[in-house]
Amino acid sequence: MLSSFKFLGLALYSCSVTALLSTHLPKKIAITSGHTIMSRPLHSTANPLLVDDQRERINSDRVFFIELGFGNDSHGQSSTKAAVRACRNAIEFNSIPSIKRLIPDGGYDALKLDVLLAVPSKYRAGLDLDEVAKVFPYGDVRFDIQDGGMVAPSGIAIEKFGDANDDMVVVCASVTVGH
Repeated sequence: MLSSFKFLGLALYSCSVTALLSTHLPKKIAITSGHTIMSRPLHSTANPLLVDDQRERINSDRVFFIELGFGNDSHGQSSTKAAVRACRNAIEFNSIPSIKRLIPDGGYDALKLDVLLAVPSKYRAGLDLDEVAKVFPYGDVRFDIQDGGMVAPSGIAIEKFGDANDDMVVVCASVTVGH
């Protein structure tokens, strides 16, 4: 049993993702795939692979902190549900009340979030980044998606829960918060 926990810890440690928080939704999200930066307005129906606007990654001297999380969808094989849970897990136990004093140019609205998501390649096509972006209450969110996470057997497929098979989808997230 202990070796199973060690394996799970190693698997989760090798996963990555990025993101952050506020009182209104980010104005846009940027998506990277490989080395190409892609972005689109939030809640757009546009293809996420269309290049629209670019934002560079947060410079290391402007990073406040990096948070890690993981999420899982045990039934239904939804990479979106797993990514939402991973991002929520990364940021849910934090409060940064001094942001307005730390960021010289605008407080919460000037925050930048770089969210790295490690998503199993088998379930990457179903990832809805507009839905994932809703986790972050403020800031300019930029997503970087890479292969990773995990597909593990749940041991049972339950049709009424939307299961196509017995896969559990695990997504890892790394959220870098800066300005």
